[in-house]
Amino acid sequence: MADEMVLETQQWLNNNYGNVPGFEKVKEDGKTGWPTIYALIRALQHELGITELSDNFGTDTSNRFDSKIVPKLEIGYKSNVVRLIQYAFWCKGISPVESGGEFTEYTLKAIKELQSDAGFPNGDGKFTSKWAKALFDMSAFVLVSGGDKTVRTMQQWLNVNYNIYFGILPCDGIYQRATNTALIYALQSEEGLPPESEATEGQPFANGNYGNTTTQLTPTLQVGDSGGFVEILQYGLYVNGFYKKGPFNGNFTDKLATEISKFASFMEYDSRNALAGIADITTFKGLLISSGDTNRTAIGADTSTQLTPAQVKTLVDNGVKYVGRYLTGSVGSGSDERNKYLTSEEIDNILGSGLSIFPIYQDNYPEVKYFNKEQGTSDAIAAAKAAIKLGVPYGTIIYFAVDVDVEDGDIAGTVIPYFEGVFGTLTGSGFRVGVYGTRNVCQRVIDQKTAVYAFVSDMSTGYSGNLGFAMPQDWAFDQFFEYTVGSGEGAVGIDQVGVSQVDLGMQYVYKNTSKYPDWFFQKLAAIGIIWPMLSEVIKATIELEQDAYFDAEPFHIYTELSEKLSIGEGDNETSFNISKGEISNSFYEQLKDFGDALSLSGDDAKTELYHKLGEIVEGGVFQITPAPFKEKKKAMLD
Repeated sequence: MADEMVLETQQWLNNNYGNVPGFEKVKEDGKTGWPTIYALIRALQHELGITELSDNFGTDTSNRFDSKIVPKLEIGYKSNVVRLIQYAFWCKGISPVESGGEFTEYTLKAIKELQSDAGFPNGDGKFTSKWAKALFDMSAFVLVSGGDKTVRTMQQWLNVNYNIYFGILPCDGIYQRATNTALIYALQSEEGLPPESEATEGQPFANGNYGNTTTQLTPTLQVGDSGGFVEILQYGLYVNGFYKKGPFNGNFTDKLATEISKFASFMEYDSRNALAGIADITTFKGLLISSGDTNRTAIGADTSTQLTPAQVKTLVDNGVKYVGRYLTGSVGSGSDERNKYLTSEEIDNILGSGLSIFPIYQDNYPEVKYFNKEQGTSDAIAAAKAAIKLGVPYGTIIYFAVDVDVEDGDIAGTVIPYFEGVFGTLTGSGFRVGVYGTRNVCQRVIDQKTAVYAFVSDMSTGYSGNLGFAMPQDWAFDQFFEYTVGSGEGAVGIDQVGVSQVDLGMQYVYKNTSKYPDWFFQKLAAIGIIWPMLSEVIKATIELEQDAYFDAEPFHIYTELSEKLSIGEGDNETSFNISKGEISNSFYEQLKDFGDALSLSGDDAKTELYHKLGEIVEGGVFQITPAPFKEKKKAMLD
């Protein structure tokens, strides 16, 4: 809906500055957005005497505002700059009541309201360039939809105590890049590092990056300590999913120590201090940057190198137990191009040395436009084909790479449909889907239930999808540091990878020695993947025409031959026809009678589940028969 004051703003800007060189006219639609904000900034720059106009409220704009405008901002002062300030308030959603260009009590009240929203309830009303920069921006200073009250309180606390380092931070309750960087600035401030503007020549200064100086100055804290360091620690834990009930008072208590220990355990850190509830460099870095402390040890690695026996030995000698390898493709170009795909000989060397393999699929140039549903389907086919050829056991998780920084607003239209395509195809081939990418990408895909675990690209600390996002709860692998390990023939470039051990990877080569075809084991694996509620309460057997035992990882199933799935207890049967992966209409009524036995929430969820089963079975009659189990045929699908 159009806002009449925003529309007035746009019309006045176009009428007064439309012919100014460098000013770009804005669409007159009454809707606040970046084009209108940029127009306000360019108009302000023109009023300040700047001839090279830009969308950036930079140093020159700030300096001129402070020297030319701030001394004049008193009740009764009239100018186009005041009018621009008033229009900026209207666009911010704060009413200055007027828009005529005179600085009045109402204008002053609007300034104080902005200051209060930013964490200064007793704001003095002085409107310096740091406040102007916050106003001439799309940043919100009230809790927005999806925002968190505690995060907003933290943002206000950061503004009050550390704004000299980064200006005025948005206070919208969203933990984002700017908030994450502000926490690092706060740490640097507590360490005694000055802002860049106050540093003497050659003196280290705060820059918002967790570099060597910041690392060296990071303290070790324990129960009984207090102050700013502790409060940074408390908020750092909160935004990472721990210490959710506070309090946030700068006091290091036993409760805080317990939360530090929980965080260290969740991240699989090897720091004795952190595991004991003492906050050291491992804790601070783990909370404030995605890669964490890159000096920590880990039992995983990934590499694009086709590993020789000497290189495998290097990994073993360095404590590696899990190695990520690519199913297909090459790296480099021209004379530097080399194959990166996993080979059967390499598998024998890796598994024979006691290591597990977690398969990765990435056979593309990493760019956002690559990702769509059709590409996901195509990639899943290629990955499954390669995995089957190599003897990767059915049920193994294959991690599909999103090796690019996809902005949050672009994920829904690119990565999400891509993984829908991957999941719909790969599951039918008997393999599970994992996602490689930033924390945000991984969490968004897992939330859509098109991947089970995440391989997180935490090494990319500057990616927007890592800054301000907590580690996904369902993480399996954590890529955090790149280096070369070993020497001579055993030297190999790797990415060091933390391991949660929820995914044990590929531990043996699958070979079908039974009399049944591979497709049968694919179907078993696929059904188990999409039907995870088959646990202790609900057990299942696949029945064939004769008794048989199948050790088809990840399942151990007693069966007798027929195209029938038996579940639970009772004498009733439910069957429905499947043709070309679609279920007949009569199924819906039948499902209501049977569905209460299943651990799914709601008929829609049950219907979706059975449609997925239909896609796997493809054709025939799928029969559900609640019946008592015969002792020897009872089995569990994990």
